[in-house]
Formats: sequence, structure tokens, C-alpha cells
Amino acid sequence: MRLRTRGAVASLAVGIIALALALALALALALALALGTAPARAADDPALDQTVGADEEASTESAVIGTGHVDIGPRMVDGQWSVALRDDSGAHPVWRDPDRTVLRVTDAALMDAPTDPAYDFMGGRAGERWYVVPQTQNPDVVWLGWNTQDPGVTRTVQRGATMSIGPVSGPGRAWMFLQNGTFGKPLPLMDSQTGAPQDVWVDVNTHVHANWVFSAPGTYLSRLTFSADTLDGRHVSATTVLRFAVGSATSTQDALALDASAVLDAGAAGATPSTPATTQDASP
Repeated sequence: MRLRTRGAVASLAVGIIALALALALALALALALALGTAPARAADDPALDQTVGADEEASTESAVIGTGHVDIGPRMVDGQWSVALRDDSGAHPVWRDPDRTVLRVTDAALMDAPTDPAYDFMGGRAGERWYVVPQTQNPDVVWLGWNTQDPGVTRTVQRGATMSIGPVSGPGRAWMFLQNGTFGKPLPLMDSQTGAPQDVWVDVNTHVHANWVFSAPGTYLSRLTFSADTLDGRHVSATTVLRFAVGSATSTQDALALDASAVLDAGAAGATPSTPATTQDASP
């Protein structure tokens, strides 16, 4: 009887251990699946986990960027607030003047226009091909995002900054939207047809990437403003222009030379108070 009892206890212990291992495996699998469909964030995407240094190089030279990682964002250097483009496509990061930089979106970015009802705001039709700078990096396409990680910004800004995008000029339509994983509902942030600036709230020390879509090849210009309230009670704001050469046949020199005054003036005239979208809306 005692031997049988000991055997039963041993069998029970083995069964409990096996159940625990099975539950742990199931939990690990569920977690892996969840991370596979989560939106791109620094917490779960190593490509977004970055450190921005205070001593990074800055350049005023003109440049063309066709692949690699690029962020737009505010900087606070020697008490001066500005908007710059952090070019991380080379051996080391370089902050550039967006108005003197062309973002080249080649034919490698062409994808079928989405026709799912969730994308009705874009009006895509079957058979159309659009240029897409995706939220998740495509190594053959420039990867454009934004960050509020400049050390001067993180030290001086209260909570975050408002990024105002638009108006946008170009031969077709342009959109920017976030998406929560592969099957998540898109969150529109910018539609060029509005003809006015559209606001996006960005928390301080944030790094985000979104989908940028262009419906036709050619040169596009977009007005871009970052504004914020500082810890010492000031309101700071700076405006620049993003230059896109969309399509492999589009001249980057023409994109660099294009006069942006009309876009800048239209944006200033069309700026009205609005409720900013927030990148947190697309988070789980």
C-alpha cells in the first residue's frame, strides 16, 4: 500500500510538472504571436530602439536619401528650436536641413492600392499601383519616421510636441497613416486633399514610423511644423519643408530646386486650431 501511494504521488508530481511546462509553452507562443502583430514601437521592435546623442553631426549640405533610416523631428540647440532630419542611413547619424534634402521614393516602393473597406478613406481601385514608404522597414525603400528624442528637446519640453503636416503639393494624392499590426484598422494622420495642416501629438522621447503613400510619380512638397511648450513657460515653433522625389524617373535635382513658398504660405494661411491625432491611438 505504501509503495502504491508513493507511486501515485510521483505520477501526480510528474503530471503537474508536465502541465506547467505545457502552460508555459502556450503562454510563450501566445506572446510571440502577439508581438508579431503589434504596431512598430521601440518596446517591441529593435529597429525603433535608438539613442540620440547630444553631440551628433549636423550638416547644411544638400543630400538625396533613397534607402535607410530617416527621422524628422524637433531640436533644441543653444536655446534655438528648429526642425531637422536625422539621417541614419550612413555610418553615423547626421542631422540635415529637410528643405535641402530630397527623400527619393523609387519604383521599389510600388504596391497594389488597398481596396479593403478599411481603406475607403484612400479611394483605391483594383489595378492601381501606389508608392508606399511602409511603417515596417523595406530595405529597398527610404524608411521615414519621426522622433522627439533630441536631448535638448527631452530636457526642455513639458509633455511633448505637436507635429503639423500639410498642406502637400504634388501630381497625385498623399496620405500618412498608422496601423496596429498586419490586420489592424488604419489610423489616418494626413490626407493631402484637405489642403490644410493636420496635427499629430507626439509624446516627448518618442520614436514612431508610419505608412506614407503617394498615388502618382512626381515631386511632392509638404509643409511641416513642430511646436511645443517648454518647462520655463515658452511656446516654441519652427517650420520647414519635406521634399519627395517619387518614382525612379523623377529628377531629384528638380525636387531640390522646386520653389516651396506656395506650400509654406498656404499652410500659414490655412493653419487653424484643431484636436491633434495621437500616435497612441494605434497602440494596443
